[in-house]
Amino acid sequence: MRIPSITTLCTAASTPLASAIPLSATTASTDQATEFALTYGYPLIPYAKFALPLISKSGTNNLQHMRQLSTADFQDVVRPNVDTLYSLAILDLSASDLVIEVPNITDRYWVFPFYDVYGNNYANLGGVRNNRPGKYRIRYGGAPRHKPGVQICRNTARSITNDPACDGYQGIVNAPTPYGTFVGRLLVNDNGTDLQRVHMIQNQTALYPVAALRHGNGAHAPKLTTRILNDSLSADIPTRIMQMTARISPFSPPRNISDRPHVEWMLRKAGIKNGRYTPTQSNLTTLAKRAEAAVFSQAKMPQNSMNLGQDWVAMTPSAQGDYGTDYQMRYYVAYTGYLALTSGEAIYPSYEDPLNDGSATLTLGNDEAYILTFQSKPPLEETGFWSLTGYNAQQYLIANPLDRYAVGDRSGLTYPDGSLVYGAQSTNQTFQVLVQPADVAPPTNWTSNWLPAPSGGGKFSITFRLYAPSSSLAQGEWTYPTVEKKRAIFG
Repeated sequence: MRIPSITTLCTAASTPLASAIPLSATTASTDQATEFALTYGYPLIPYAKFALPLISKSGTNNLQHMRQLSTADFQDVVRPNVDTLYSLAILDLSASDLVIEVPNITDRYWVFPFYDVYGNNYANLGGVRNNRPGKYRIRYGGAPRHKPGVQICRNTARSITNDPACDGYQGIVNAPTPYGTFVGRLLVNDNGTDLQRVHMIQNQTALYPVAALRHGNGAHAPKLTTRILNDSLSADIPTRIMQMTARISPFSPPRNISDRPHVEWMLRKAGIKNGRYTPTQSNLTTLAKRAEAAVFSQAKMPQNSMNLGQDWVAMTPSAQGDYGTDYQMRYYVAYTGYLALTSGEAIYPSYEDPLNDGSATLTLGNDEAYILTFQSKPPLEETGFWSLTGYNAQQYLIANPLDRYAVGDRSGLTYPDGSLVYGAQSTNQTFQVLVQPADVAPPTNWTSNWLPAPSGGGKFSITFRLYAPSSSLAQGEWTYPTVEKKRAIFG
């Protein structure tokens, strides 16, 4: 069944195309326009997958606190971290502004990130930015001068900023789309008493609606419901991408105003108009595969990928978290690590195996292991932390008897002499991490440094997370760990 209000509202949202449409758009073939539309709209698929269970459980604009760290059973998002507790909300600013109350957090890393409907991390509140506790207003539809991001209200006084929305607030979060996501992250130092401390911080965080102060930015979006995200959509993923793009894009145009004519022209040529998708091609699956191949090729280009040494690579700052008009990188990160933070908050190096044509996919036999040798501890800012996490071929956490999914600065790593790498009197020297199958237990002197890979061996990957990274990490000045494949170490 078609959603009755969508077509009417989308027709009202459509505007005449601006005259300055790039020549590349006007000369694009229908195939090219369709590939563009598939690339542009792909992030709406993981958005719907992420949002549907949250909306079904408690609606929009309500915080849902995860009280336990992720395990192998958690499959709401790919490649989750196991360092932080999440506080989640699906944001709907179609009818009201929102207020988030930030407690005083001084004893750990924290970040309250905001994402638009396409997965752009357009704003962050957190310790890295020294944001103050208090109330922050979240709004959509501000004046054109209100750029997406965090606008600090000096002394919380309207007279200072000349913005009525600042009254009584530490700042304003300007959202580029009416629908979005909030994924708060609070570092857990251990899984014991510190977990209760994090629960207290979560309980002191609040999210609630307030009357909106509108400036007439765009058409009025409908209330976000499960019907919009799920009803009358094809089971065929490429077709679903096009249908979702038709439903959402009229109310969530490109943030870059100059790119709007180009995007609207390409979507129309691909069959997306007035809130509906009318197929213009019979080979949509082929075009989707072509678009995906182009995306993964683009991700390896020098402007998007930087070599950190020792076969470790990471996305460049411009290709991570907030993508502007780079819709291919937006697709890529939505596919490989949905809801990534911007590089100022975290970097996510991946190891590319030179023995497997530089693939990020690692492979172990049932009697093989990888040994990672760190020459020193990763340099981080004061509240920073790091972890090395393993994922199976489906990009979820690896089940293992220890329920250990990562090692890092809080996991009890030891030096060869048995002393703690991060003890009270620890030094900064070489240490190693052993990655071998979960059903091949190493000797006890390796247990604390063992990151289990899939039982029986097979394909998997690892992600090196570095939160609040120092500049030397981001610029490749620190020596990243070497990775060697060896025979498994049997206990």
